Amino acid sequence: MTFDEKLNELISEVEVPDELSPENIAKMLKAQKASSVSSESEKNRNIKLSPTIAAQRRTIIIRTSAAVAACAVFAAGMLTFNEHNKEAEQIDEQISYAAVSPDSYTELYNIYTGIYLDGTESDAPDAGDTDISAPTQTIYLAPDEPEETLGSSFDFSDINDPRVSRADIVKSDGTNLYCITDNKLYIVFLETMEVTAEIENKLNPPVELYISGNKLILMSKENEEITVVDTPADTAVQESSETYSNRSDAAVCRTNVVVDIYDISDKTNPVHTTTYKQNGSYTSSRIVDGILYTVTGYCNYRNKPLDKDADLDSFVPAYYINGEKKYIAAGDITVPANANSTDYTVVSAIDIESGAQSAVVKAVLGNSKNVYCSADTLYIVGVGKSKENTDYSIITSFDLSGSGMTYKTSSSVAGKVIPSMNEYNGLFRMATRIVDEDGIMSTAIYALDETLTVVNSAGQLMEGQNITAVRFEESFASLYVNNDSEPAMVIDISSNPPVQAQALEGSSAYLCGFSSDKLIGINKEETGLSVAMYSSENGLMYDTTAFAEDCADADSAAFTDTRAVLADTERSVIGIPVYSHNEFGTRNQYFVFEYKDDSFILKGSVEYNDIDDSGIFKRAVIEGDILYIISDTRIVSVQLDDMKVIGALEF
Repeated sequence: MTFDEKLNELISEVEVPDELSPENIAKMLKAQKASSVSSESEKNRNIKLSPTIAAQRRTIIIRTSAAVAACAVFAAGMLTFNEHNKEAEQIDEQISYAAVSPDSYTELYNIYTGIYLDGTESDAPDAGDTDISAPTQTIYLAPDEPEETLGSSFDFSDINDPRVSRADIVKSDGTNLYCITDNKLYIVFLETMEVTAEIENKLNPPVELYISGNKLILMSKENEEITVVDTPADTAVQESSETYSNRSDAAVCRTNVVVDIYDISDKTNPVHTTTYKQNGSYTSSRIVDGILYTVTGYCNYRNKPLDKDADLDSFVPAYYINGEKKYIAAGDITVPANANSTDYTVVSAIDIESGAQSAVVKAVLGNSKNVYCSADTLYIVGVGKSKENTDYSIITSFDLSGSGMTYKTSSSVAGKVIPSMNEYNGLFRMATRIVDEDGIMSTAIYALDETLTVVNSAGQLMEGQNITAVRFEESFASLYVNNDSEPAMVIDISSNPPVQAQALEGSSAYLCGFSSDKLIGINKEETGLSVAMYSSENGLMYDTTAFAEDCADADSAAFTDTRAVLADTERSVIGIPVYSHNEFGTRNQYFVFEYKDDSFILKGSVEYNDIDDSGIFKRAVIEGDILYIISDTRIVSVQLDDMKVIGALEF
């Protein structure tokens, strides 16, 4: 059977758009010189010419057709509504396709350079007709894309699984407090409030930490200066030591994430055991069952396309174990359909208990930063571009089992992803920004099952409003306009279709989890702040109380980081940091409530006045009957029963 006959048999079982016919795919593929990996040296590998361009085309056509045959295009119902029209309208929205992994660095090189030169006509796997816009709207990005700074796309606020550990700037093991402040790690013996050890790395200051048994894990950022060699188009760099009179060398900074592991069996003398490092800026991390998962966004730092003899360091992310450099294998790099960016999301899994002597490392090309992890699944969301120049969000999921990561599936939804996203009751929830053909911006919310099929959604939310963040808590999604600290709308996602939360309608509460059935809401009032407790099932309010009433400009770190709220369900204690400014400097307060019999009881507050913002309270922990409140300049110990300060450690 000839190749064409076999290809026709492959695609005959599904309805394939005209754009995916072999003839049209061949037209879309751009002829370019292919390359192969030299076998002369594993350490200094260069790209050589491959036998034929036809062989490259043949590989990509087979892969594209197989992906289409496996995942035929289908329509999923999506319901839309806005403030003026509450009637649901069904539209066609989603397409499905499978991502692929390159067979070799040669194939990855061709895909990478094809995207770099022209993202719409690259050698990246093509989903075919990717117009996923609704019949009544054209999807594209607004010319002035708003900054997305509020919220985190890697947020674990909804995870209560005891297997999951989340990084933070403060941790406690019951006897000692581990605190990152002023670019140092301090170990504080809680009984005496004395610093027993400190760790400082001026080159790579720590940003977050974990405690796992007798292991201390420090997450740090590293700025590595490297030299990028740009040569004339007709000149190939064959040896790194070779020089050319017409070339230009530019020094640029590449960001890495460094994981340092210490043995803290002796709390007064931490012993460094292992250093792991991977390319990319730090997105976030978490530990599940002793496995540390680290996610970085690795961005292209070149200003010109690659030369045909480019080395692997130019287009393949690397990682290091105790200084030994390794490149991510080509087969461990996933390329979603129609990827149009040379950025990577890099994810590693290392076994903390075994000393991190090996690593499982994966990457997704064309994606960066938008990542979410549950205890069992890793989701990476990037942006693709259709032939009609419309943007859509590409979702790629990996199964996390043991120390490995296995590719599960890929899909897409209309619009560009907005932070943040999460998984709840087995559904992955996310939001996107959409602009219609008249230039009106709106927001869409999706709930997808484990196959990444949309099972519930709502669109045309907050038309004409710049929604810069969507925050998911339990059954609700809060929409924020222009990075405001108060939500403009709260949607009940448990309803099918989703509806505006009637019980929370008109509420400006910033929601965060308290227990499996309750949500804490923090509000800004005219004279201060208020705290409320809501049902996570229907949004009904149990109780509310005002506090910090003498501070009209009162603010809280809780409005930008849910970890700033102390929510101790076992003791029914809630702690909220508050700060305000006056002519003398900054007033720093910490309010503690007991939530009992569906009512708030103010236990008391702690107050300090500082000349600047360095003393703003960021975290608090409870050990025994003592509350420890932490800022960058001090740790305050307070008796929980009567809220009396019993000690303070000043840094």
